[in-house]
Amino acid sequence: MASPENETTPKREPWEEEIFYPHRWGRHGDKAVEEHARLKPLWETAQPLDQRCREVMGKIIDLEICNWDLEGGIITLCSAIGAKDATGINVGHFASITDERWKEVWAYYVTLKNWLSHEISSNGYEALLKMLDPDKKIRNHIYDMLGERNELKELCVARLCLCLDWYLAGTYTTDSTQAKAHRAAVSAIEEQIKARDPESMILQALESEGDGRLQPCSHKAFRRYDIIISSIGSGSWRAVIPRRGTDGFERAETLEKYLSAIEDWVKTKGKAGKGKTDELTQNIYALLGKPDKEKLFLASFLVSILRGQQLSAIERAESRVGKS
Repeated sequence: MASPENETTPKREPWEEEIFYPHRWGRHGDKAVEEHARLKPLWETAQPLDQRCREVMGKIIDLEICNWDLEGGIITLCSAIGAKDATGINVGHFASITDERWKEVWAYYVTLKNWLSHEISSNGYEALLKMLDPDKKIRNHIYDMLGERNELKELCVARLCLCLDWYLAGTYTTDSTQAKAHRAAVSAIEEQIKARDPESMILQALESEGDGRLQPCSHKAFRRYDIIISSIGSGSWRAVIPRRGTDGFERAETLEKYLSAIEDWVKTKGKAGKGKTDELTQNIYALLGKPDKEKLFLASFLVSILRGQQLSAIERAESRVGKS
């Protein structure tokens, strides 16, 4: 039997759950409650929201500030909101990764595998690299970072390959054969690394591969790969590429140009667009089109979930700059 509390507490809609998640507004305490209270009347006014609009809402949820194509994703979502139709659009997470970006990820992976196979005079990796990296730019970059080889470096590179392999395969289900094989390989290699370097900060970074920082859809993916590879090559964590600490400020600033334009469209119900001269704002106004109750909620929701992440990015950057 359901408890009285469960009977009286209304079930949250997906957009409401998203607002309260820690990676959105949840980590900001009362601000999550305030955002929910601000959006709720817009949601209620927009009812009934048809299936197409709910699909747009789902696509909005898919976009996060860390996405490598954040700006393109926002523009695509503005178009979807304007049309109240998300048919055929790909935003956020793995859906955002283009063939060209996959090609670069594969070039990193195959170069690392090729570096490991140094005792083999001819292998299939060379054939792949002729297609993926014909000018050898990525190969030379990675080989220069790795420097002179030794057994510990090889083990760390093998562990990094497993990190990339996980994402190249689209990630495995927990109980799949691939996941079991992956865990076994990871365990065996990490045991070997710990035997040679028990306090390895490089291994600690590699062990965190599941937290999303190495996902190809992250805007910092290739910088993160380079940090790990150069650390392996130097034998010391971040000896070559130090922490910048200001990434959050830069990301927040980039995002603000888009959010302020959408927010302005919502506040003025599209009426202030004629007075705007910058191309980005004019484009966003044109894509959103004539406002109505559904569009006003969807646009407000898009701004809200990214604004929460923007605030988090600024706070993290402030804390990192303070420590430097």
